Amino acid sequence: MHRNLATALSPQIKSLNFLNNILAKQEATKAGVFDGIMLNAEGRLTECTTSNIFFIQHGTLCTPSVACGILDGITRDVVLTLAKERGLKMEESAYTPEALRQADECFLTNTTMEIMPVRDVDQHLVGSGKPGPVTLALHEQFRANLERFLA
Repeated sequence: MHRNLATALSPQIKSLNFLNNILAKQEATKAGVFDGIMLNAEGRLTECTTSNIFFIQHGTLCTPSVACGILDGITRDVVLTLAKERGLKMEESAYTPEALRQADECFLTNTTMEIMPVRDVDQHLVGSGKPGPVTLALHEQFRANLERFLA
């Protein structure tokens, strides 16, 4: 699924124009999967239809950079803040879909789902297929700090 070009519709403008995302979600539903991963025009990961995506590779928390054409979500920012506080090594960059297939862990974030572990991508198990230790620790830390970020 491809994301609109950032030059045509800035992902930083949170508007009611979700047609691209709705079509991608319909495509994912037809494929029988929970959500679809969207790519930019260069074939790099951006985000899912309603969430930001993170993955752990060799102990590093990775997420597509804003320059890839993503919405810099509030929950994404909270997770990055919490990861920094934990002392996790972090990287925001441009990734190919193959990076997800090689990930040790993967999770999605948005306000409603908070931190949701990903079991598989394109029928390839992520890590052991169960939530990994970094995902679980960040989720626990997120829940423990909700009041702090909601105040």
